[in-house]
Amino acid sequence: MSPKKRTTITDPQSEKARRGRPTVPRDRILGAADELLTASTAPGAVTMDAIAAAAGVGKGTLFRAFGNRDGLLDALFAARLAPWREEFHRAGSPIGPDVPAAERVVSILEQLLNFKLENPALLAAREMNATSLLSAPHYVWVHGVLRDLLEQAGFQAQSAEYTAHLLLGGLQVELITTLKASGCSEADIRHALVSAARRLLGMPADA
Repeated sequence: MSPKKRTTITDPQSEKARRGRPTVPRDRILGAADELLTASTAPGAVTMDAIAAAAGVGKGTLFRAFGNRDGLLDALFAARLAPWREEFHRAGSPIGPDVPAAERVVSILEQLLNFKLENPALLAAREMNATSLLSAPHYVWVHGVLRDLLEQAGFQAQSAEYTAHLLLGGLQVELITTLKASGCSEADIRHALVSAARRLLGMPADA
């Protein structure tokens, strides 16, 4: 099997541009953004200028490649979610296709909560003061997954559409941050999320 080809982005602002538009590895830009967000005490304030400087490219390169700051953060979000999405399609996984629909919904919510707790800087940068979060690719995908599973679990189509949004609303980073500041532990939040989801689905509170 041939090695996986890395995605590259043309950087016309490079000092080598006169020799033909050199390319910049996409993972280099995402890695620079990731490092800045992780190191920052205010991830939401990390700018495209700062990311471009850290990656060693012109700011215009970032806008051409990702559209805007939210687009870049969505690309980083997608890279972080990639292993999780593979688990969704893998038989034998707690969120895999051989798990009953209702149980799958609960497991997906629990794993999404874990993902958010493990990636606070990225979530703070994308979700807090965000624009068009409901149309972000990762949100659209997860919402569609939950909606379809809710229909399989017996919800009517319109109810499944709304309920999927309702469940995801309980995972917003601002809410999680507020709950932790009020004294709730991560275990408390996880238990409350799982219990509420199971009641909504008509399942016993504890498996």
